[in-house]
Amino acid sequence: MGHKIENINKEFSRIYELAKNLQLQDEKVEPAENSHPSGTVPYLDEFKIVGRENDELRIVERLTNSREGERLTIVPIVGMGGIGKTTLAKSVYNNPKIEQHFTVRAWLCVSVKVKVDTLLADIYESFAGKKVMSNTKVNVIKDLKEKLGSERYLLVLDDVWDEELAYWDEFRKCMLHVNSLNGSGIIVTTRKLNIGRNATIEDSYTLGSLSNDECWSMFKERALPLPAFEEIGRDIVNKCRGLPLLVDILGSMLRHYNTDKGKWLSIQESEVWDVEERGRVLSILKLSFDNLPNSMVKQCLLYCSIFEKDKDIRREELVQLWMALGLLHTDMKTNKEMEDVGNDHFQILVNNSLFQNVKKDQFGDIYGCQMHDLVHDLLLSLSSHEISRLVVSDDVQIPAVKHLALQQTCYKNSVFDILKEDMTTRTLQTLFFMGRIKENNSLQYFKCLRILKLNRSYLDEVPESIGELVHLRYLDLSDTAIRILPKSIGKLYHLQTLKLLCSLSTEFPQEMRNLISLRHLVYQSPIQAPKDVGLLTSLRTLSSFQVGRQKGRQIEQLGHLKHLGGKLSICNLEEIDSKEEAVKADLHGKQNLYEIEVHWSSYDEGGNRNDKDVLEGLQPAANVKMLKINKFSGDSFPEWAMKMKIKTERNWTPLAKLVEIELFHCRNCVNIPILEDLPLLQDLVLEGMDKVTCLSSSSDQRKPLSPSLRSLKLRVMKSLEKWTNAAVNSSTMLSPVLEKLHIYDCPKIILLDESLQHPLVSLVIEGCNLESVRSIQGLTSLQSLDITDCPSLLEIPDLHNQRCSLKDLSVVDCDKLTCLPGGFECLSLLNSLRIGPFSEELHSFPSLSGIEKLGSHLSHLQLFGWEHWESIPEEIKHLNALKGLYIDGFGVREWPMWLTNLSSIREVCFYNCMELDEESVRQGCVPMEATRVVINIKVIRE
Repeated sequence: MGHKIENINKEFSRIYELAKNLQLQDEKVEPAENSHPSGTVPYLDEFKIVGRENDELRIVERLTNSREGERLTIVPIVGMGGIGKTTLAKSVYNNPKIEQHFTVRAWLCVSVKVKVDTLLADIYESFAGKKVMSNTKVNVIKDLKEKLGSERYLLVLDDVWDEELAYWDEFRKCMLHVNSLNGSGIIVTTRKLNIGRNATIEDSYTLGSLSNDECWSMFKERALPLPAFEEIGRDIVNKCRGLPLLVDILGSMLRHYNTDKGKWLSIQESEVWDVEERGRVLSILKLSFDNLPNSMVKQCLLYCSIFEKDKDIRREELVQLWMALGLLHTDMKTNKEMEDVGNDHFQILVNNSLFQNVKKDQFGDIYGCQMHDLVHDLLLSLSSHEISRLVVSDDVQIPAVKHLALQQTCYKNSVFDILKEDMTTRTLQTLFFMGRIKENNSLQYFKCLRILKLNRSYLDEVPESIGELVHLRYLDLSDTAIRILPKSIGKLYHLQTLKLLCSLSTEFPQEMRNLISLRHLVYQSPIQAPKDVGLLTSLRTLSSFQVGRQKGRQIEQLGHLKHLGGKLSICNLEEIDSKEEAVKADLHGKQNLYEIEVHWSSYDEGGNRNDKDVLEGLQPAANVKMLKINKFSGDSFPEWAMKMKIKTERNWTPLAKLVEIELFHCRNCVNIPILEDLPLLQDLVLEGMDKVTCLSSSSDQRKPLSPSLRSLKLRVMKSLEKWTNAAVNSSTMLSPVLEKLHIYDCPKIILLDESLQHPLVSLVIEGCNLESVRSIQGLTSLQSLDITDCPSLLEIPDLHNQRCSLKDLSVVDCDKLTCLPGGFECLSLLNSLRIGPFSEELHSFPSLSGIEKLGSHLSHLQLFGWEHWESIPEEIKHLNALKGLYIDGFGVREWPMWLTNLSSIREVCFYNCMELDEESVRQGCVPMEATRVVINIKVIRE
């Protein structure tokens, strides 16, 4: 062995000398924050859209003003790749007029040619959020009809390629079967001009290039050019010939060289501008690729071609995949771990607009993105010799690649049987597989696999041969029926990531303790962490830990996991006997733990537990962003939790990064924590805190509960009477920036006064003994007001100050009310009204006089009444935009004849109207436009 090592070292020395003679140098990888500052470049979605305002207005106008008798409007947006079709479609999709006009909307990326049956099934999934039960065309149309039959819908089909006339004729006929109403719309984005010229589609919209001035405006916002570079920048922009994708990519790239005139000149003088148009786009994308800071970032990006086009890419998963391939290494100079380096690479790709449409979590951190389809095309062309993605049936020719994604559509034979006969499996490093896996399939042929994704496969048992994949770094078994992992998994000494999300209850074998390289163990309750998990000292992610008294399941196991980060849920805290034992978890030392949940399994009615001491010992680090405490039985929180500060050697340091706090069923606590020193706190949830009477005990009545709080939810607070020691319950005393206030089952909240100016957007009050809302005139931004089950409420204050903001109004089961709130007829944006049943002493539903002023925009009306009220208000007949009418609890005996004239109506439902029978309805005149009619529990029409 010594001679072998000596020979290898000699060969390395020879190669090194040869490289020096050829003047080759080691690539110097600069830290990402130096060359590509991650905090200074706004994400793509934060840039304003330039030059498409008129295009957006025209398409919105066409969709919202359909021709007389036109049931379905299809508008193709046609143009070359990179012209901005998808961006324009998004602007239209999110236009307020579109949101108000269409009751439901859905977005579907098509990307590849699919049969009409498959397209319809995908459309159903986009609207319903679930797959169809049967893929046959008849059944899919039936399911779509149930979902969309009474709706005016907008559907966007993004990146469509099929241009056959017969295809579009069949598709249009199917969608007309789905919905008989007038006014639904479909937007199609496509590069295919023939789709726009199709005889069945009248409203093709060909998208032109942007002007040079519009492109310059875009470029300046991204590149931030110095005045000395403006002339060069304008010439580069002019050469982009109005393609916003090129302007975006080049502007984002040159921002990182805004002091390097040579780089700007090299782009200006590049030969790519001489290539024909289609080739020019890919050449410039290739130029951006070539200008990435180092080869590792380039390899990381190339690997992304394995993902399906137009699909979301999860940042955390992508970094773990890069890590499994050996593309990431610990940076010893900056003390950055592999995950940190991977996140830097990800941010570089975002900053260069190669990753777009970023998605952020509640903390403002990016968790996902997409790639433009042209970027995906470029990566495919550059990586086709190593990476392939296939949808296959039984007969398949496997390409000789290193990284393979397979989806099997037919299950007569297993692809694994074919793969084991193919020599390419011997060098395969990545396998994404979705399909059926036979019980006796062996994995022994995949000796070089580093990544194996079997999520969403038909798999209920992991083969013992998994242990032979000695190079495996990443294993995803999510969304499978696996219950037990084989003992052989303990042989995967290099495994870094193991995922079992949405799987059945899974037992970890004792051999898991051997996985010394495991960094990310991801699963969901009720799966229990492996016994002796503390031996897995490389762990960075552990979803949850259930404390036990058995050796190997005690809280001290967490103390050995020095690198834990992300989110951690600790359950069964009643199994901890003392503060000293809790301290062994060393939460205070885990600087990368951002979300911490602590749960006792039940509430201690007898007060015999030492919950306060235990929670004292679980003091977190200063970086925590979310804190959840459940079933704490002490009468007061420990000092750190009460102050929301952590104790250091000399002083107290606020948990200044906290964004969200949730406290559940801490029934004995008299006070909630002090929040005034938490500058980033946005969300607070308090539930089941029976003894809290006041949210803040501050003596300064001018000081709000929190300076930054945006959402407050109060649930089942039996003793809560007031927000602060101030005289009235006003949102100004909660937070100056509060947007949502939801109050559920708080019986002692009897008075609210919102007379002072405040930006509250949503107010929900339910199950309270509220006697008076003295005023809401200060809530001029209020969009949603919901007051439900408040039997002591005597009146609703005047709503004139909400005339330009309120969209949804619900006042239900407030049985002492005798009239509608004043000014309701002035609510110019009101879309939905739910109200009633008012006092039972009234002889009829209160007058709806003035409701005709809402006729052009009120789309849904629900009235609750009493069985001695034999009629519903006739003023409803003036509501020309009404789509849904719901009548509940009235004593009506006959179908109102005036309902026949409501041509806009799509759904009419009479619930609990026992005097109204099916026969009387059939004798009446049900509007022909109504696609759904329900009488009590009987569906008359659907």
